[in-house]
Amino acid sequence: MESFKQSEFLTLMKIYLKNWKLFVLSFIVCVGLAGAYMLIKNPEFKIAANILIKEDSKSGGMSGMASQMMKGMAFGDMLSVGGSAVDDEVEVISSYSIIYKAVKELGLNAQYTEGLIKKTKYYNNSPLVLEPISPEMADTFKYHVKFKVKVNKQQQASVKAYYKRTKIAEVKSAFPVKIPTIYGDFVIDKTNFYKKNEKLNLEIFFAGYSGFTQNLMKELNIDIASKKANVINLEYEDELPNRGIDLLNSIIKHYNDYGIEEKNITANRTAKFLQQRIDLMEGNLKDIERTVEKYKEDNNLTDIESEAKIILDKSSNFKEQLIKTETNFAVISMIEDFLKDPANRYAVVPMSLGIDEKSAIESLLAYNNLLMERLKLLRSTNPGNPIIETMNEQVDAMRESVIVTIQSIKRGIEYARNDLKMQEETFMNRIKGMPKQEREYIEIKRQQEIKQALYLYLLQQQEENALKLAQANPKAQIIDEAFMYNIPVKPMKKLIALAALFFAVLLPVLYLYLRKMFATKFADKTSIGDTDLNVSNELHSAGNKILFSGNTNLADEDMRNLRATIFRMLDNNIQGKSLLVTSIKNGEGKSFVAMNLALSIAKLGKKVLIVDTDLRTDEGSLSSNSNLFAIHEEGVCDVINGNKNLNSVIIRSNVDDNLFILPSGRNSESASEILLSKRFSEIIDEVKHTYDFVIFDSVHLYDYSDTMALFTVPDAVVFVTRANYSDKQSFGYIESLVSENSISKYTCIVNDVKSE
Repeated sequence: MESFKQSEFLTLMKIYLKNWKLFVLSFIVCVGLAGAYMLIKNPEFKIAANILIKEDSKSGGMSGMASQMMKGMAFGDMLSVGGSAVDDEVEVISSYSIIYKAVKELGLNAQYTEGLIKKTKYYNNSPLVLEPISPEMADTFKYHVKFKVKVNKQQQASVKAYYKRTKIAEVKSAFPVKIPTIYGDFVIDKTNFYKKNEKLNLEIFFAGYSGFTQNLMKELNIDIASKKANVINLEYEDELPNRGIDLLNSIIKHYNDYGIEEKNITANRTAKFLQQRIDLMEGNLKDIERTVEKYKEDNNLTDIESEAKIILDKSSNFKEQLIKTETNFAVISMIEDFLKDPANRYAVVPMSLGIDEKSAIESLLAYNNLLMERLKLLRSTNPGNPIIETMNEQVDAMRESVIVTIQSIKRGIEYARNDLKMQEETFMNRIKGMPKQEREYIEIKRQQEIKQALYLYLLQQQEENALKLAQANPKAQIIDEAFMYNIPVKPMKKLIALAALFFAVLLPVLYLYLRKMFATKFADKTSIGDTDLNVSNELHSAGNKILFSGNTNLADEDMRNLRATIFRMLDNNIQGKSLLVTSIKNGEGKSFVAMNLALSIAKLGKKVLIVDTDLRTDEGSLSSNSNLFAIHEEGVCDVINGNKNLNSVIIRSNVDDNLFILPSGRNSESASEILLSKRFSEIIDEVKHTYDFVIFDSVHLYDYSDTMALFTVPDAVVFVTRANYSDKQSFGYIESLVSENSISKYTCIVNDVKSE
């Protein structure tokens, strides 16, 4: 097996060495193309920027505590309480709307290129500028239009506009050039970078903001630096570093603007809610103050505070607790009313009102964060999206749960408030000497203080919310502004060089393999392919039709090897034996093989007779070869017809006294009948007793069926094929002949193999 593999390897190496010119040509072409590509291709540079996402959970306070608590729960990551998940922020910063704004701001949808082979691209320094006449066109433009602009030294411009490969406009004019198209009108004008008295050949590519944004999204690489970090990396490759730097910086700017806008929405809603409550409390406080004033007038009271000082001092504890309870009750009632109001279905509940109950804080915090997640999804998703519908259901379910929690807390506060009132009433009943007016005044005063405390509290919250609104900080902290790597990332010269060398070797190998696989011809035994036939010998091309004429050459040795093969096939006993030499089609060299094989055996001192059974044609027939025999018109046909005696038509050859031929004679249309006749069998028996060895040279099998009559006559058969001439399918046909005629002793040979 190992020797077989070595032989296969050596055979392949011979084929490759034989076609060395093909490898050299492939090397020149591949290396040349690679070199030309590297010269033509403009270098692309990698642009990068890094930002840090500031999470709200790191700001401390109750919000930060709730974030840490929720992250420890099973659904903490899903709710994202206490801070924005960095993965979500990656989706936001790489969203269509953010990149769309950057494209529009920088005007990237119009690109300018000069040159045919070595192209020069412009960014903010183009000699010409293209503008749509309608400024809003780029917002809705859905096409990609190419403008080819040629400017001569006289500043006359020729402009052709194409959509795909279809020309949609052609204009020749001085600047500014107006180009009317079926998609809209454009104007091309000069810029400060235009050089006078110089020819210009410029190509302008114009697309809508939307289409260009979608293509740009595929080229941007935005991802988190590490799963454990809140850093986002932005990367982009561009031939124009300044353009790439501006693009990344613009994306970061618009992302921060989006974050500030998102925070301002919440703060503005809180401000609106607080203002409504302040206006309500202000009206209630004025009503109570007028009630106090009227009560004093009606009851002729002056300094009731001094008179009730002792009572107030003793009841201060109850009052403080009752005020606190009333405040909590009012706040809880406000939140309950806010949640039940259909107008506030998706409004964020203000968290800065001061709630003491931990369960209420956690419920409201989870509810608000779910609303913020819904708001964030609405930024990049249609309201009818199934995800939004599912989120709406979650919001409604959580709001009902929060309302139940608030109502439960409210009932607890109400119960505590009633209990305090009962205790205060019990205490007040013990004061028998206090006038009725004093007790009534205390009740009115307490209501006044409660409303005043709540009013002041709301004013404080309003100021704090206004401070937050004024100090809205960007969500992303810039670690590295966009910068360029000095080494170009494209073209990758080492990789291209390796690829060129790889293909320089691969292409010739692939070509030779495919040529061999799809070839219908064969060059030698090794290129025949799969066959069960016995292909024993190769005969190399010979300069002469008659071998053994003097100096020994390769063809002489091949014929001697074929003679040895025939001897082995006949068990080294050829006495009285016969051999049929045939081929599939004309021109494969069966007569050449039959003649020289007979000559090689005659050289051993054996009397050899060649019987020419080609009774139909003289093309290539031995009977017409004047170099071997004196041409006689009589032959097999004449003997069978009884016109001639057998010995009278057999001729001795001119090259060896032991070589004889029985010519075919006159052509006959009944060749098959002649070869199947009893008389022909008698002739065969007779010559076998007279000569040591008989060789039949037959007509080819493809056009005539004559040879079929001979398969039962000889002791062995030689099928002749010819290199670079016979079809590989011939071997399939030979296989069927061997099987159908039960030929046990046969061999196939390949004739006319080219010498290396």
